[in-house]
Amino acid sequence: MHIILGMSIDEWAETLSAVAILVSGGSWLFKKIALDPLRADIQRLSGQIGQQLRIHEKELADLDDRLKTHDHELDSHSVRLTRLEDHAGIKGDNEHED
Repeated sequence: MHIILGMSIDEWAETLSAVAILVSGGSWLFKKIALDPLRADIQRLSGQIGQQLRIHEKELADLDDRLKTHDHELDSHSVRLTRLEDHAGIKGDNEHED
């Protein structure tokens, strides 16, 4: 029988098995206590951020539609003003137009 540091090979094997079980149990416990709740929080936050992004995208699309509508209205008013000036024989101020 071989003895290393006061313990036989069988005792070393039992000790190493016990340490391995403790490390495995500690790893499982750490996962349950820390990692699983953290993963759940990250998924929840990701969902909330995704929902907020979708809301902001819709708001931006609505704003873009309103800007296009206003641009169209301004173009329409510009055309009407030019027609009115032409009809009345008024020369418009074209210094600002290219």
